[in-house]
Amino acid sequence: MRFSQTTKILMVLCFGSTLAQSQVQQLDEVVLRAQRINSPIQPLSSTLVLDSLQLLLQQDIGERLHAVPSLFVSSQQNFTQDTRISIRGFGARAAFGIRGIKILLDGIPITTPDGQTQLDHIPLSQLGTIEVLRGLSGGLYGNASGGVVSLKSKPITTQKNLSLTFADFASRTVAATVSDVSAKNRFRAIVEHKTQRGYRMWSAYENTLVSLSNAVTLGNNKSLTLDYAFFNSPNAQDAGGLTLAEVTQNRRKARQANIDYSAGEKVMQHSLSARWKTGNWASYAFYTHRQLEARLPFTYGGQVDLGRHYFGLGAQREGSKNNWKWHYGLESSAQLDARKRFKNNAGSKGAQTLHQNEYFYSLGSFGILEKQIGVWHVRGGLRADVHQISLNDFVGATSDKRILSALSPNVAVHREFSRFFSGYLRWGTGFETPSLTELSANPTGETGLNTALKPQQSEAVEIGFRFDKKTVHLGLTLFHTTTYNEIVPYETAAFPGQTFYANVGQTLRKGIELENRLALTPQTAVTMAMSRGSYTTNTKKDLPNVPQNQFSSGIQHRLKKGVFNLNLRYVGERFADNANANLIPSFWTSDVSFQHHWKGVRATFGVTNVANARYFDNIRINAFGGRYYEPAAERQAYFRVVVSL
Repeated sequence: MRFSQTTKILMVLCFGSTLAQSQVQQLDEVVLRAQRINSPIQPLSSTLVLDSLQLLLQQDIGERLHAVPSLFVSSQQNFTQDTRISIRGFGARAAFGIRGIKILLDGIPITTPDGQTQLDHIPLSQLGTIEVLRGLSGGLYGNASGGVVSLKSKPITTQKNLSLTFADFASRTVAATVSDVSAKNRFRAIVEHKTQRGYRMWSAYENTLVSLSNAVTLGNNKSLTLDYAFFNSPNAQDAGGLTLAEVTQNRRKARQANIDYSAGEKVMQHSLSARWKTGNWASYAFYTHRQLEARLPFTYGGQVDLGRHYFGLGAQREGSKNNWKWHYGLESSAQLDARKRFKNNAGSKGAQTLHQNEYFYSLGSFGILEKQIGVWHVRGGLRADVHQISLNDFVGATSDKRILSALSPNVAVHREFSRFFSGYLRWGTGFETPSLTELSANPTGETGLNTALKPQQSEAVEIGFRFDKKTVHLGLTLFHTTTYNEIVPYETAAFPGQTFYANVGQTLRKGIELENRLALTPQTAVTMAMSRGSYTTNTKKDLPNVPQNQFSSGIQHRLKKGVFNLNLRYVGERFADNANANLIPSFWTSDVSFQHHWKGVRATFGVTNVANARYFDNIRINAFGGRYYEPAAERQAYFRVVVSL
């Protein structure tokens, strides 16, 4: 797999143009909180994403992450399967949602204890900055830490605004924000409602989100923040995967079985969290209840009722003295999945086929210590985790219990070569347990857990260099990661449409990442990101649905009363199956937007996929019968108006 000559020329031109003009305006200092320890150095690969102007379509969070090296976003247009994110190949196996990556919202984990994440319940208008840590972070966050995405809400300011968005494919979004700030209290309420017919047949969705936040300052460096979120999606249709012949015939069609079985889902979720800070101590507690009703495109067990409760708490402390810094903490979480399956008789619920309660308990402790010695910084960390997985089966009278434990050490050395140039070397480990959903998908057709499925473990070495001087930021990273007992999805002839999981042995991930951020003038900024990697199993096959090559570039120019934004993205070839028999072609996309503001009104017009590229929004890995392909939407125009009241 190689970049074409045209691709190489374009990348050189974009990189060269950004390097040619510099030293005009000092870029803002980047402070990473996702690395946990409060330190001026960054001995890990990281990216900070901003979108304060809300220029994008805002269909999903993945839109904001395309410029992160080695991060691949898919399934952005299937609101049953939800957005999927992989970082250096971790998370690529997800049949729905996100796996293998830890997601945080304002420091609180929204990833379940067993490593699953859905992002559908977060109002996009609430988000401010996003920090992405690439590579193993098991020593920081434990299970499912092939990478970390830390979402941070916008600061609360006094405002009242109403936002209306209209887009092709009958897409409509209404959002309202009301917030107030006083001397000791900050309150914000956000309501969003979205509907869309969808590009493909049988891909409509509708949802409503409510977010409430209240922060109280109590004096003596004490504060308490309470957050509540409600998400209701009464209808999300799943168009399913197509064969290549079906895509050629009609890209917008749905798989007929998905229509026949009324494939889709209904979701309702409540979340409540609290954050308490006093001095150098910070603690949190959270509770989430998610109710899912899903219809899958097959008969036996094709209707799923899942009641999920998960909750947790944690406390951590940071400190420093002389040239030492430290950070340590304790975290505990629990998850209960009350899972029922029924026959799906052409969309109607039939006889019950499964009824079991699945439990996942997790306890973790961590410590990080950093010492400065002249121009050198040495950092070490260690995390210990214990997980208990158990099951009560009310149909097959089967019970099961497993205890898994892991130690995740990491060591990093950072050196400042000059005021502007620094480098680091990092070694660490990580692990990932199978999720309850993966364990409950038993290929034998029996109830109970799939006891043959093992956790996967990884070890990584990473070296990076950074150059920061006035208006230019350059970052170069090389990584080498070995994973044992890699987990991949597959389907069988006996249960087509249902996803199972298996370990495939050892996987080697290695590659290079390049980032560039530059302020050409006080009004114009350019970004560029490129990654090239190899992700192979011990049988010399590539991991499916992981592109080896990615490239993105963007330019933003501020006008007197507006902003112009242009983004370009390239995704290289990848495979749809373990055997590497089905190659997914590479593609380019481009997006453009223009925003104008006057007094209390801000209007945005944009077009995604300007060149009308034909590519795939998602690939269903190892799907039975060659139904790998979910075509992406063609050109889509949108218009948004935000009125401050």
